[in-house]
Amino acid sequence: MTRELTSLFVQELPIQRNLVDRILSNLNKGNGITFVTAPGGPQRVTWAQLHEDAKAMAAAFQARGVVPGQHVSLLGPTSRALVTAIQATWLCGATVVVLPLPMRLGSLDEFVDATRVRISNAQSSLVVVDPDLAAFVDQQAGDPPLLSLADLVPGKPWFPGPEAWVRPTIDPNSLAILQFTSGSTADPKGVMLPHDTLCHNLDAITVGGQIDTSHEVVVSWLPLYHDMGFVAAFPFVSLFVARAQ
Repeated sequence: MTRELTSLFVQELPIQRNLVDRILSNLNKGNGITFVTAPGGPQRVTWAQLHEDAKAMAAAFQARGVVPGQHVSLLGPTSRALVTAIQATWLCGATVVVLPLPMRLGSLDEFVDATRVRISNAQSSLVVVDPDLAAFVDQQAGDPPLLSLADLVPGKPWFPGPEAWVRPTIDPNSLAILQFTSGSTADPKGVMLPHDTLCHNLDAITVGGQIDTSHEVVVSWLPLYHDMGFVAAFPFVSLFVARAQ
């Protein structure tokens, strides 16, 4: 990349240093995300539409006591509901912890135990789980509250509207993501990723890849508990790039 082109990309980078500000600054660009494996076929949702759902879900989290600095653990396959829950957690000023899925059917007991350890080590204040995986969360006395993604949808009698969301003040140095290592060579360890670090990472990808955010399409098949799937691909497509699949 030439020095002149690099300078052009740098000049066009956003100045927001936390993910919520970036979400809010990208709502009206007409961009969105397509869930290609959604029930009934591919489903495209604009970021503005998803944000309205996320505000309502964030208000539900806030009603249950979630405040900035707390950790919310999420367990589920990639879906509109899970992506909404990720954004809702950030809208509360809380830290997202995406838990791994059971990939080896012969080790479900190990998965249950490992999930419980990760929830504890993450110091989770709330656990949100896909209903198909709820049986794998061994909840015991003293554990954080458990919510089903199936109950966190608009239309439920108790569910708040997006207008109930209270926007928090977010420190750029506060944690946005707690990302667990795979555990293939040692016990899984939580890697702490602040908002500011992720914003710099997005900017570096944009400049290094010469990404034109007005029309580029990014396709990802990586799970959101995977480092490249969540730390790189998901924030990139949802917070800066034009469109995603």
